[in-house]
Parts: sequence; C-alpha cells; structure tokens
Amino acid sequence: MSQSISQVEDNASGPVEAWLAEIAKASRQPVDVVRGVLVEYGVRAHTVLPRPHRILVTAVEFEGVRPAPDGQQQDEADIPFRFEWQPGPGVWCLASRGKNEAGKSSVLEIILWCLRGRAGLQRDVRSWLRHVRCEFVLDAEPLEVEMTVTEGIPVGRVVSQQTGVVLVSFDGVKAFEESMDAFMLDRLGLEPLRTQQKARGDVEALPVTGELSWPSYASGLYINRKGLGYLLGNDSKNALPTRLLELFLGAPWAATMVAASVAQKVVAAQLSAARQRAAADAEARRAQLGELTRQLDAERARLEALPDHGQAAADLGVAYRTLADATTAASEAQRQLAAARLRHDTLEEQRHSLAQVVQTAQEAVLAHAFFHTLTPTICPRCDTKVSKDQWAREQEGHCSLCDSRLPDSSGHGDTQGEEEEDTPETLRQALAGVQQEVEEAASALATTQARASAAADAVNRADAALNEALKDPGTGERRAVELAVARLEGAVAERKGRFTHLDAAVDITPLEVANAVLKAAEKAAHTRRTAALKQVLKDVEQDIVTMGRALGLEMLQRVELGTGATLTVWKGGQQHPYGSLTEGEQLRLKIVTTTALLRHGIRSGVGRHPGLLIVDSPGAEEVDSKDLRLMVQDLVKLTDMAPELQVIIATARGQDVASLIPEGQLRLAPPGQRLW
Repeated sequence: MSQSISQVEDNASGPVEAWLAEIAKASRQPVDVVRGVLVEYGVRAHTVLPRPHRILVTAVEFEGVRPAPDGQQQDEADIPFRFEWQPGPGVWCLASRGKNEAGKSSVLEIILWCLRGRAGLQRDVRSWLRHVRCEFVLDAEPLEVEMTVTEGIPVGRVVSQQTGVVLVSFDGVKAFEESMDAFMLDRLGLEPLRTQQKARGDVEALPVTGELSWPSYASGLYINRKGLGYLLGNDSKNALPTRLLELFLGAPWAATMVAASVAQKVVAAQLSAARQRAAADAEARRAQLGELTRQLDAERARLEALPDHGQAAADLGVAYRTLADATTAASEAQRQLAAARLRHDTLEEQRHSLAQVVQTAQEAVLAHAFFHTLTPTICPRCDTKVSKDQWAREQEGHCSLCDSRLPDSSGHGDTQGEEEEDTPETLRQALAGVQQEVEEAASALATTQARASAAADAVNRADAALNEALKDPGTGERRAVELAVARLEGAVAERKGRFTHLDAAVDITPLEVANAVLKAAEKAAHTRRTAALKQVLKDVEQDIVTMGRALGLEMLQRVELGTGATLTVWKGGQQHPYGSLTEGEQLRLKIVTTTALLRHGIRSGVGRHPGLLIVDSPGAEEVDSKDLRLMVQDLVKLTDMAPELQVIIATARGQDVASLIPEGQLRLAPPGQRLW
C-alpha cells in the first residue's frame, strides 16, 4: 500500500525525497504515482551537476583557392591561400589595421565549425576551402578535426591524438553537425534541453516540442554584433538566453524545471483537447438523444390523434396470421411433395432395372433348352467328325466333344438351393412386387401434388386478403405509426443505456493526474533553482556594474539580472531594458555580463561553461579606443585569474589593442592586406 503524503514528508531525508514529498502534497497524489508520472515523462531531479569541462583550441589550419579580386574565374587567375595558427590559454587576437575584409571573422567561423559541426561561414568562403584542420584539448585529451571540403561539403573525422582512434566520421554537412552534436554533448556531460512552442495557425494543436542541443549551447561561446540584441547567445528561441545563464552559473534544478515545464505544457494541451473532445461528444450525444426523444413524442402524439379502427385493426391482424399460417403449410406441402417424388422416381428406376433382369433370365432358359436338343457331328474347332465311341460316352454322362461331365438334366443337382432365387419365376414375382410399390408411390405423389397446389392457393388467398385489409388508409397509417413508435423507443433506450458512462470522462483522468504532478514538479524545481540563483546573481550584478563603469558606462548606477537572462539597467537616473540601449552599450554590457558570469563560474567551480570565449569585432564604431582598450584589458585580467580560460578576439582596430595583447598572441595582418 502506498505511503500517505504526510508520512513521506516526515521521512524525507534528502533533497530528492523532499522534492517528491512536496509534489505529492501539492498534487494530492501518492508518492508512487508521482514517481511513475515523472518517469513516464522523463523528468529527473538534477540536484548535483557534473564537474565542469574545459575546451582549449590549440591549432587551426586551412587552405584553398579563392578567385582573383577582379572577379575572373579562370584557373590561372585563382589565388591559393593557406593559414596556420597555434593559439593557447589566455587572450589571443586576430587583427587588421582598419580593413574589415581581412578574413578575421572567417577564421573564427572555421574554428566554430570544427567545434560545433554547424557552419556559419558565408557560402562563398566555404566554397573556397579545400582542407581544414583544427586541434583542441577537451579536458586532458588532445583531439583533431580534419576534413576535406569539396564545393562546401565536408568529409572527415575526429581523431584522438593520444590513441590515434577515430572517434567520429562524417560525410556531408548534416552528418557533421549531428556527429559533433552527439560527441560534444557526451564529452561535456551536457543533456539536450527539451523545449516547446505553440503551434502556428491551429490554436487547438499540441505544442511543438524540440531540443536545445550542442550547437545551441555553443552560442554561449560566441559574441558578435549580429547577436547584440540578446544578452546571452545569439538567439532568443526556446528561452535560449535563460538556458545559457543556467549553463554559465551551473544552476541546480534548472534542467529538472525545464523538463517538467515542457512536459506539463504538452500534457496540458493534450488534456484541454481531450476535454474539448469529451464535451463535444457529450453534446453530440445529448443533441442526438434530444432529437430522437422529440421524434418519439411527435409519433406518439400522432398515434393518439388517429381514430381507433378497432375492427379493421383486428381484421388486419387476422389477415397477417392467416398469411403466416398458409405460408407455413405451403412450405410443409412442398417438402412432402419433394419426398414423394423422390420415392416414386427411385422405385420406378428399380422396376425398370428388374424388368431387364427378368428378360435376360427368360432368354437364357430358352437358349439352354435349344442347345441341349442338338446332336453335334463335327468339332466346331477343327472340323473333326464325332465318333460313335464319343456318342457312347454321352450315355455315360460325358460330353461327346470335350469329355466334360454333363449337367443333371433333371434340374435336381447340388446347386439347386443356391440358384433357386435367380430363376425366371422368382424374378417375375419380385418384379410384380416392385410394380405394386411404384403404383402406390404414384398415387401418393398425386395426392401430395394436390395438397401442395391447395396450399399455394391458400397463400394466394391469404395474401389477397391482407392486401385488401391494407387498402383501408386508416389502418395502414396507424400500423406505420405504431412501427415508427416502436423503432424510436428502442433507439432512445439504447442510447440512454449505452453512453451514460462516457459522460463521466474517465478517459482523461490519467492526463489530469499527470498535469497536476508535472505542474507541482515544475513549481518545486523552479523554487529550488531560483533560490540557488538569487544570491549568485547579486554578486554577478555588482561585477557588471563595476566592469561597466570601467568600460565607459560612467552613468551606470545599478543593474538587475533576472533568472530569465533579462537585464534591467539604471543609468542617468532612468530605468532601461537591455534591448533599448544603443548598440555600443549593448556590446559592452554583453561582454561584461559574459565576463562576470565566467568569473563567478570559475570562482565557484560549478559553472558549466567550457572556458572558451570568441569575440568578433568588439571595436564597433560606437566604441571609442579607450573603451575598447578597457574591454580587452578586462578580458586579459579575467584570463590572468583563470589561466585555463581562452579568449579569441577578432578586430579591425589592431592598432588600438596591439599593446594590450600578450607577446606572441596577436596575429596582425600587414597594412591593407588579408590575414590569408
């Protein structure tokens, strides 16, 4: 027997048990039912997060052929290129001196392509590539992604440089993305996060469910101008910024909350649809029953209004019964007639056969008598004359031709008793007996034929009498109405008894239980996740304000970082949402927020961010040289605090940051030229 809710609460010793007890109490369901629902919908308690994992890019190398600047496409005009770079921990920079088309962003996109499997390269650049290789260290294992590229289509593999084992093979754009997705999720200890969205168009359709996988997680590694409208990542689909905030901070219960929320919304939609169907079915049944009842009342009223043709109705009933009896008698007469005809035909066939046997027997007797009076003189075989001695042997009872024993001419031999029944006389007697039976059968057949004819006449008379009775319009109408009333009474009774239990909607009870359990699970997980994040977010908010002021946001007073990855900013005495800020302000706040979250994750040791940050073009036009230098300095300080952290920057303002990048970690294109 299941434990009661209060008993479970008293016995809840760990965080998971306490969570289950809270769900049981809120949903008013036993704990074993709660467990069953959570298992069915894939909701697990994530109280302790796996250890953080680290990614460090150690080499990127690619080569190919690009068209000449004048746009010629002849082979002799194509320009081969090759690029090699070996970054490491700390801040590394790809830079040019004011030239935007120097290939910096393409290097970043190639690195990201190798890490996440999803290509963000422009189509023309991808078509130039012929060979790509990227080395990175995942925790302590050095790995290599190597691929050939033909017309933008990659074919390659991921190899462990420690063991030489091929870990992943791929052929094609989609295969590469799917392979890296599965590989990186497994190696980083991440789980796909379930998502749901309302279906477009059909308001009654179930939510569209999906998953946030590694490419979505990887957007937390990358800051560029196209994604400035989002505080974290480059997209707001499926609450991605919120998921990334939880990733940076290693929030416990976050995955549980998301899984329960998604499952509950799906179940709620199923429950709503089921209720609507049940209500529609019940309404249809009520409407159908009401229509049948209305028709029944109308036919009953019509029947009561008809005049009572008592005698006519009685005559009609007699006519129906007479026709039924006559039909039964006719059927029996036909059966007897068939039996009599069969007996007569069988006896007639026997008589004919016996007459032939009698004829044959008579002919045999005559032939025997004739041949025994003959005296042979020569042998019919060889024409030899019969001698006197041979004739003398016949007197002794032997044939004068073959010397065989002659039969007893008296007719009293040894076989007399056996052949007595086959004599012509006995056969004639048997034939006489069969002839008499045939005559009797013929008489019986004639009698049954007469009886069958009489029965058929009786049916015709009864049918005519019924038709005559039905000609009375009052009687026919009353009979039709009586039949209609009987039919409608049966239909009403059948529907009242057959569908009554469906109005209780017992089929939606499991969905109601699941909805209550999942709603309680999501709320309990949300409470725990939010409590764990609130104090952390206070510390991060202070870091954002301090670094934001250092990056030129002098009027910044305070910020509020919400658990949904929202940022509210107070500056100049006014409150501003992040989305209303200028592009330059968004860039600085996005960098400092990401930096602050990384700092806290590193300090606490629970942040799940893999420690790689790629920043494309932080020196936007709205950012002056001083602020850009401050941003880079802060990133350098962050990597000093966390030596395992790697930051890769691409900027067209290399002259502004050259002195800040550690020696040997800046790749600066010559004036007016490309990096590759």
